[in-house]
Amino acid sequence: MSEANSGAINPETGTAGNPHTGEPFEKGKENSHLRTDRKDERTHKNSLEDAERIKQKEIEDEKIKAETKPTDIARSHGNKPSRGAEKDEELENDDEAELKKKEEAKEQSKAAHKKK
Repeated sequence: MSEANSGAINPETGTAGNPHTGEPFEKGKENSHLRTDRKDERTHKNSLEDAERIKQKEIEDEKIKAETKPTDIARSHGNKPSRGAEKDEELENDDEAELKKKEEAKEQSKAAHKKK
């Protein structure tokens, strides 16, 4: 199913359509390139809700991508990760350790400068 015609499933009806009429209101106009095309018959409210769902899905996808380590893909396919991927993972780990160290120093500084 293309992005232009995909939609959320209504938990009450189990379909992607309007619960009162059964008509699919979450689909873009046929042959539309954009899911949020304003030339379809959806109400403004439904278009805004769909745009919000698209935004949330993009945020979730970014989180998943950020959580994936550079070596995970090769290992999931049963291969040894490349040296570049191993180096990238090492750099990410170093950055995380540095940020954690800075956060701890920041907390110690706050505690030391608190008014008594």
